[in-house]
Amino acid sequence: MASTTEGKAGAWMVLVCMLANNFTLGLTYGSFGALLVSNEQAFGAGRDIISFGMSAVSTTLGLSALVMGNLVRRLTPRVSIAIGVGTAACAFAGLGLTTNLAVALILWALLGFSAAMAAILGPVAIAAEYFPDRSGKVLALVNMPVVLFLCPWAITAILPALGRDGTYLLMAALLLPVLVLVVRLRTGGATAGHGAKQAQEEVPAGAILKRSDFWLISLGISLIACTGTAYTVHAIPFAASAGMSVSTSALMMSVYSGAGLAGVPLFGMLADKIGAPRTLAITGGAQSICWAGLAFAPTESFLFFSAALGAATTPLTTLHGTAMAQIFGINGVGKAMGYSFAIKLPFLFLASPAVGYAYVQMADYRPAFVIVAISLVASVGLLLVGNMARGPAVARAPAH
Repeated sequence: MASTTEGKAGAWMVLVCMLANNFTLGLTYGSFGALLVSNEQAFGAGRDIISFGMSAVSTTLGLSALVMGNLVRRLTPRVSIAIGVGTAACAFAGLGLTTNLAVALILWALLGFSAAMAAILGPVAIAAEYFPDRSGKVLALVNMPVVLFLCPWAITAILPALGRDGTYLLMAALLLPVLVLVVRLRTGGATAGHGAKQAQEEVPAGAILKRSDFWLISLGISLIACTGTAYTVHAIPFAASAGMSVSTSALMMSVYSGAGLAGVPLFGMLADKIGAPRTLAITGGAQSICWAGLAFAPTESFLFFSAALGAATTPLTTLHGTAMAQIFGINGVGKAMGYSFAIKLPFLFLASPAVGYAYVQMADYRPAFVIVAISLVASVGLLLVGNMARGPAVARAPAH
């Protein structure tokens, strides 16, 4: 009976984490590209300037992971995730109420903080502590991109009726019931409850930063992350520039996210079997082929390449968390995730504006897409070398 109760509690914990992930990270990334043109008009700015909104999201996400990565262990996962969901609701409401670009950039930055707390750090801490031998599977469930799949299509459907402002306010309202569920979540306070004993067991910064496998794997992940972010921003405008209709352009982003519904659990389970670094290398190679296809193939094949790209790219958050959990365990995963996200920062900040700049200068996305494909080949090399250089895993705390 006790094991059944614990199993139900674990399943509920994973479900609430999945909802928090979907309605913070999913809404943030799923809405940005679909609202890109509306935001250009609302703020009177070009595509390259508006793209800095996603840079603000990504940069703050990385900084928050760095600053909060170790502190999350001193909070309960419930508090960490609740802070993230509440912040996201406030940020979306603010975006619906402002047409000041400087204010909007601050609000997009807050969305990055919310995603770090609610979609990454909180769930990774839960997976590493409560499910150490199944972290890949658990994070795959948490990161199932249901909202990311539905969001672009839903926004194109409701935007004519609600307008840009109403759409943002609706997204804020959707987060409120999720916040209620998170507040009622019970994790037993294990992450915060070990006190001084856990503090003594923490993996020191030097033990992380001196490892070559950490640096190589983090750099490989960074290249994948920045190219994936660039796609979520520019996929719909890219399809439109190629002559596709608005609905078909939105469909490209939807099939990208929808394929992630298959890719996330598939690659999550694969990461538990062969290790997250090898799995990441496989996804990087697939992504390189897809970007080259989008650059050179006819428009009739765009939906296929978008789906294949989504299946390989969407699992990144799952695989990143799994890689750090496999190497550093509960006592180091938060800090390792923070440092790893810090390495991502310059890549995440520059990628989306760089692709937007290329389009503004050449009125053509294809040269930038070719460069992206080449960079993904480099990521595969970094991940494979990093996996070969892997040192011994840090001892993990026993499962609860």
